[in-house]
Amino acid sequence: MKILVVIATFILLFSITLSGCSGGSTVTVTSTATTTVASTTGVSQADYDNLQSQLTKAQADKTAAQASVASLEAQVAALKAQYEFTGGTLADTAARLVANYHATHVYSITDYFICGDMASEVWNMLKAQGISSVIVVGNVDNTITDILQSNHAWVLATVDNGGKLALETTAGVAYTKVEKPLYYRGWTFNSPTDLKAINDLKREYNVRVEFRNQLASEVNAAMTLYNNSSNQTEADKYLALYNKLKELKEGQETILLQLQTQINGLATVLN
Repeated sequence: MKILVVIATFILLFSITLSGCSGGSTVTVTSTATTTVASTTGVSQADYDNLQSQLTKAQADKTAAQASVASLEAQVAALKAQYEFTGGTLADTAARLVANYHATHVYSITDYFICGDMASEVWNMLKAQGISSVIVVGNVDNTITDILQSNHAWVLATVDNGGKLALETTAGVAYTKVEKPLYYRGWTFNSPTDLKAINDLKREYNVRVEFRNQLASEVNAAMTLYNNSSNQTEADKYLALYNKLKELKEGQETILLQLQTQINGLATVLN
């Protein structure tokens, strides 16, 4: 009987051992409890907990870094949208460029940074974008026929299919011919150099106009003195003064005509 019990026990143990090698899942049961990772790897429980803590912190740092990268990418995209002017068409690019220019520049009479300076800068920025343009002077409120009556400057860009688009640099807006037809009339310059030259000539012209008008008043005053002279000596003196003043006035008028010819020669009429 004892022999049979021993054999039965042996067969049972052997059967359990074979089932553990068959590829199926087996659970080893001990008389203590479930074996911890620490005890099976030879690492103390304290070291294991420390490693787990470091892993958790590393994962948190990674998440924070990813969030920071996403924020930086958003900022870069915003800056790119602000300073990149390229649009779907040349007209879009020109309109975005002048809007950005207006947002970052200030019109200042005090600092003598006015429409002509702003138009020159936008002309240069368009050139950097590969867009041809001309600087225009004229009057956007009234129709004029003389360049000397012009009081404003802006830019006319050549856009898609050879079309034109007026850019008001002091306001940062683009106008079509239908919207603002007077922006498509005036006198054009191919570069800021010609605009500066004409501005210098206009300043000289205006100064000489004032001088000529002053001389005209003095000519009239001399003629009045001549007409009211009480004797021949006075009459001769006032006549000589009249003739000299008249000569000076006519000399200024000749110079004014020459300046006007120079000014007209630098600009091309835009109709």
